Amino acid sequence: MEITFEYIKMKNFKNHADFSSNMGAITNIYGRNGAGKSSIGDAVTWLLYGTDQMGSKLEVKPIDQPDAETAVTLKILVAGKEVLLGRAQNKTAKYFINEVPEKATAFNEYVETLFDKDLFLSMFNPIYFFTQNWKEQRAQVLRYVDEPLNSEVFAEMAEIQAKLLQEHLKKHSLDDLEKVHKDRFKKRDVDYTKANERLATLQEQLEKEQEGKESIDLTAIKAEIDSLAKERDSLDEEYHKASAAIQKRNALLSQIDFKREEAMKQMKALESIKKEPIEENCRTCGQGLNEEAINAVKQDMKKRFSEGVERGKQLQAELNVLKEQLEELPEVEMIDTRKKSAELDERIYPLMAKRDAAARIGRLETEIWLASENKANVLKERNESQELIDSIKVFRNKQAEVMVKKVDSLFTTISVRLFEQLKNGEMKETFEIEMDGKPYSKLSTAEKIKCGLEMVEVLSRQSGVIVPTFVDNAESILKYTAPAGQLITAKVKAGDLKVEIKEEAKEVAS
Repeated sequence: MEITFEYIKMKNFKNHADFSSNMGAITNIYGRNGAGKSSIGDAVTWLLYGTDQMGSKLEVKPIDQPDAETAVTLKILVAGKEVLLGRAQNKTAKYFINEVPEKATAFNEYVETLFDKDLFLSMFNPIYFFTQNWKEQRAQVLRYVDEPLNSEVFAEMAEIQAKLLQEHLKKHSLDDLEKVHKDRFKKRDVDYTKANERLATLQEQLEKEQEGKESIDLTAIKAEIDSLAKERDSLDEEYHKASAAIQKRNALLSQIDFKREEAMKQMKALESIKKEPIEENCRTCGQGLNEEAINAVKQDMKKRFSEGVERGKQLQAELNVLKEQLEELPEVEMIDTRKKSAELDERIYPLMAKRDAAARIGRLETEIWLASENKANVLKERNESQELIDSIKVFRNKQAEVMVKKVDSLFTTISVRLFEQLKNGEMKETFEIEMDGKPYSKLSTAEKIKCGLEMVEVLSRQSGVIVPTFVDNAESILKYTAPAGQLITAKVKAGDLKVEIKEEAKEVAS
């Protein structure tokens, strides 16, 4: 979209009581210092934004007429259509679009539809762009520059790093991937230190365990222990068998003695019954017993004797059974195996100590192997994260380089510094314009204007917006490439204010 100025009128604006002028493809304004050349540019920005050309607050009232109403009218051509913009201010501001009064919000909204404020000021005044904060300058230039595609950046990287990064970017964004692996690297770095310390501790323990010890054949030691333990168990088993047999024999002997004693008692009881006299008188009253009572006593004695005999036979039979059982038991000689067993234990215990030492060494060797594996795995993960972090750093650096090439390709004499490399190799965003190797701050007035005009050309080409450009102090430049839009110059020249209009192509102005 192209916007041109056709006519401007100022009333009571700074030192202009009443000024009006048409504008052409080139509008040259001449006059001595203080004649009001710069005020014409300020009138345009005051009308649009209420500021001077640098975007600062502006006092527009003439010093000698504080109560006068200030007014600026600007006829512009927008895409072939004429629009008349106006602003007047005494105590309050008034706005007009095509002479129709409008509220400030409606006026401002209309202006915003034409162009972005910073874009307009940067293209209208070649110096304005460089007065902004570097971040604003950077954002304004990059607004119209496409960020490099990943494929463009990968093409600039080493193949192995590009492939590594491409694979991981399938799951995470670059920023998230960097966060993940910076966190993992930090943790694995701590884990690696701990794993190293753990391995060193285990190796030290192994050295102490092996110190002064001969080489141990664990298999042979276990076989010898098993053999000796088997021999000792055999002795114990033999001892327990003999002990059990003796206990059984002694139990039978005890039973035989008990039965024999019981049988002797039974025999004595029978002898007693035999010798028992038959009482012919009652033991209670002393009266003589009749024959029937005496027979009853005799029958009782006979019965008790018969039962005693049967009981004696039974006891003898039981005694004979026990004797037979005793005869069937083999004679067992009790052998004291404790001494032999103790001798075997004396041989087993040192072997068990060696076995346990070998087992501890074996466990330590296993733990060392596991610790070594863990250390290697932790180191691998740590190095993988470091490799990815380095690849991301390279990606960002290459991305910055590609972006710089893209931006540099927009300019002819200007070079742009978008990044600065930190000591750790990372790129930090910055923005600095240079011309012929000199930073903008070191340029002369003429060089700054030339630099600004080239920036105007780039912003216009990239945004697709063409607006007039006002070059103040134009007398300081002998030759420069004119901008794509209207050119308005202000040059110091003896005499009163004078406006000269040229309707001609303007490849080069002088």
